[in-house]
Amino acid sequence: FPRTPGGAIGLLRDSAVLAMRTGTERMIVKTPAEAHRIPTIQDNIHALEEAALAAAGPYARADAAGAEFGVLAEARTLVDTVLGLHPDVGRALAEAFRRGLLDVPYCLHADNANRSRSYIDDRGSLQWHSTGAMPIGATPVPGRDRLRADDLLGMLSHTQESFDRAAVARGEGPDGRTALPV
Repeated sequence: FPRTPGGAIGLLRDSAVLAMRTGTERMIVKTPAEAHRIPTIQDNIHALEEAALAAAGPYARADAAGAEFGVLAEARTLVDTVLGLHPDVGRALAEAFRRGLLDVPYCLHADNANRSRSYIDDRGSLQWHSTGAMPIGATPVPGRDRLRADDLLGMLSHTQESFDRAAVARGEGPDGRTALPV
């Protein structure tokens, strides 16, 4: 979670826009204060107002732009593969995990094959480095057979660092609004 108030407000605004664009019915709203302390009622009210303003703004209503990342096609492939294993969905899911056809990166659960790996690319998009036995393709990090521990640590802080850097670059003040010149 971003450490700066401006970074936290930026994440909140982007999350509200994403929720609006995707038709999400409920969204958990975090306040900038939650990076450091338990929020007050006023902190919560401010965060809810910011989310509502962002969701009502022009970016929330615009059509999604940008390249297709193939997420829907990957999801369909995974769902179809699992459903083709057994008529009972519960048994199909168990079999898919047993075979490694579903594999959650970095998950230590005993039923998970733990052969897939993901990474965040230069655009900030989540990509597959390796997919194990899953029936989808991977786009590995060029020049790397394996991801390192520092790669994982960098990915874990990607959102926090990205939003904090953007807030500082915009010159946002302590309340997340653009600071006025003195």
